[in-house]
Amino acid sequence: MENRKQNTKRPPKRYWVKKLHKYISVMFIAIVFVITIVNVIKKDSDMSERENRMLAKSPAISFDEITSGRFMENYETYKSDQFIARDFWIAFKTQLDSLCGKNYSNGVYKGKKGYLIEDAVKPDEENLKKNIDAINKLADSQTAKVYTMIVPNAVAILPDLLPPFAPVRSQEQDLENFRLSLSENVTDIDVTETLKNHKNEQLYYHTDHHWTSRAAYYSFLTAAEFLGIENNGMNYATYKVCSDFVGTMASTSGYTGKKDTIEVFIPTDSSVQYIVNYVEEQKKTASLYQSEKLESYDKYAFFFGGNSPIIRISTTASTGKNLLVLKDSYANCFLPFLIPYYDEIVVIDPRYYYDDIYSEITSQKITEILFLYNANTFLEDNSISGIFTQYE
Repeated sequence: MENRKQNTKRPPKRYWVKKLHKYISVMFIAIVFVITIVNVIKKDSDMSERENRMLAKSPAISFDEITSGRFMENYETYKSDQFIARDFWIAFKTQLDSLCGKNYSNGVYKGKKGYLIEDAVKPDEENLKKNIDAINKLADSQTAKVYTMIVPNAVAILPDLLPPFAPVRSQEQDLENFRLSLSENVTDIDVTETLKNHKNEQLYYHTDHHWTSRAAYYSFLTAAEFLGIENNGMNYATYKVCSDFVGTMASTSGYTGKKDTIEVFIPTDSSVQYIVNYVEEQKKTASLYQSEKLESYDKYAFFFGGNSPIIRISTTASTGKNLLVLKDSYANCFLPFLIPYYDEIVVIDPRYYYDDIYSEITSQKITEILFLYNANTFLEDNSISGIFTQYE
């Protein structure tokens, strides 16, 4: 009887602990194995709609790339961009970091009042110098007037909304250094004070890096003085086209923020009509806006459908002035304010443009050239100088 009782005793606690550890180890190995296999067979994605950017492609293998270390660096970026369920893992990591008191993720601060604020970038000194040299050379060699308008980001205009003691770089100083490097033939349009004077209004979206149409409107009033635009006291009617905009910084950082409203400003005093020609897409339209984009994740693409290599806007104005705008996406909600004051506006995004820029300036009889970028994009840009040097 004693032996029978002894045999029916339950195994000791450490037995079950070891068994649990074994099951957990097997499950972990199985999960890693499945994720690895899925990542191998998964087809690469071209673009992240949530982040509104192109994803990295598998880098080419060459002796120079391997020995320089660029291959491994590019391969790490590629695997990070193409990782299965990437958005989920970013959000998961961010939530864990938040529980630990962290408020910074993938270059984005979790700020006050529901704002996500993109950190100020460190300038790419080599490419920035090339871009400035190209702008200066253009201004010194062209009869067209050359203007620059580099818009500060929310990190420079709304520092009070950053987390306490956030170690941000001075974007204002970087922009001042840029202005000091410009030729005397370049007119810089500084809208920093204009935006600061209206910082209590919504100038930037809560979860997106773009400025709002309202910020663009105030900046246009300042720019008009430099551009020689008269009668800029035009009246505008404002319309809300959506109220559930969640921008790319939410998906990039994994943080949640306040949903936004997108507004448009429609002039009530102008009778100028226009045709928008998307040259590469071979599409013409009489509207600046693409309402179908409001049904997509990237609702900011409502303005001009997003970014195109080249757009030509022909108007019924008779001012004798033709404008070339070299830009990033910040210009998309700014351009509508310019239309009544130019006979033609040519819009080029150097990131996607590969044709002869000088031929465009000549054939379209350009009288003014405006570089319009947000500061973070401009200070890291590697495409501006290329469109001017490849045809020299």
